[in-house]
Amino acid sequence: MLLCIDSGNSKTKWAVFNSAGEIVDFGSGLNSELADLAFPSASAYQRIIVSNVAGAAHQASIINRLTSKQAPLHTVQSPAVMAGLRNHYQVAQALGSDRFAAMMAAYCMQKTSCVVVSAGTAVTIDALSVHGAQADFLGGWILPGLHLMQQSLTQAAAQLPETSFSSKPAEQTKFARNTEDAMQFGALNAVVGAIKEMSAALTANDNKPPHVIISGGDAALIKTGLAVTTPCSIVDNLVLHGLYFMDRNLQSESQ
Repeated sequence: MLLCIDSGNSKTKWAVFNSAGEIVDFGSGLNSELADLAFPSASAYQRIIVSNVAGAAHQASIINRLTSKQAPLHTVQSPAVMAGLRNHYQVAQALGSDRFAAMMAAYCMQKTSCVVVSAGTAVTIDALSVHGAQADFLGGWILPGLHLMQQSLTQAAAQLPETSFSSKPAEQTKFARNTEDAMQFGALNAVVGAIKEMSAALTANDNKPPHVIISGGDAALIKTGLAVTTPCSIVDNLVLHGLYFMDRNLQSESQ
């Protein structure tokens, strides 16, 4: 059994995977409430793998919580290459470990070129080019998340109201006729437009349309707005699945 931990900008999520790559236990909580987050008992797993982009202090807190569990703990950084996936970032380790883990999951699950979208506090849109047994992370973009865009507008423009994406129809209008819709559809179409632009760029690079994979709290809303003709799917906990695949590769290398 393997305990995978994904500490993002706002939340920490964990999952216990069995040897078949299936999640058998799961938990999550806000980073600000890490002390109250219940991890599984030490008997539930034999190894721990962690992706953390929440800063050094948060990572130290996780390590302090888990070092007493007597299971080996590995904190990942983005490598230059792993399991046939090459990282073309200018400095490989400068790429967030969550982004590399998400692309590892996409590669292992799809085995085809993908636009990998993680939609949380920030939105990352990454290009994964796959040719046979070789995969390349070509690069990607980072945007404010949908709710962060809304907060920024509300804080910077006195006459703009606070808005919520909680109850929008599946079909949006192209011409918003009130301020709340204008703000929400503006934010949504900024993300959707970026995904379409990345899809077009990767199609031109690979001479084939990519599969679009979306994960994160706003995945369903973004997929609704996307309406692309290329294959598109939502994969929950993509980073956690990627950590499972990264651990599997690390274990095979150590044997």
